Amino acid sequence: MELHHLVRNAQMGDREAFQEICTCFTGLVKKYAHQAHLRTITEEAEAQGWLAVVQAVKSYDETCGVHFAGYVKSKVKFAIWNLFKKERRIWQEEQLEGGQEGEEVDSFAYLPDNTDVAGEVEDRWLSHELRSAIEALPDKQRQVILKTVIGQETLTNVAAALGVTIQAVYNLRQRGFARLKILCAGMYSSERG
Repeated sequence: MELHHLVRNAQMGDREAFQEICTCFTGLVKKYAHQAHLRTITEEAEAQGWLAVVQAVKSYDETCGVHFAGYVKSKVKFAIWNLFKKERRIWQEEQLEGGQEGEEVDSFAYLPDNTDVAGEVEDRWLSHELRSAIEALPDKQRQVILKTVIGQETLTNVAAALGVTIQAVYNLRQRGFARLKILCAGMYSSERG
């Protein structure tokens, strides 16, 4: 049975489908939980990974356009990363309380627990991909999109600056949007199976 059918069935309470999903992602959970820097908390990391798989099955929405395998990978990876950050912060606080003075502490350890690392990483990645797509546009289309969308200038002002008609600026912007749509259509292609 295909993965998306298994997910739908598991979301409706089918235990066998859920067990099959868990079997599919056993290697992924073990890969992230058994990393060298997690050696002292391997069991807890593995438990956190399985919890992320369960949460991914419950929260997955196939209409969002992201393949389930990529969604689970992201959830597991960042759940274990957040566990590592938490454990490292506890260890560093214990070291500081132990009286070791003069030692520099990594300020990364003081990020609040509610930091959405996965969201921040995805936002940065999407921003980078969008910048690359905009840079791939022809010069005039890029200028028009940057000035009208990012710079929020009016079509009239942009037309005057470029020495063309307002209709020409509008057409350049529409063609730029159409090209961006094509360039950005495969942003999640690496997550598709």
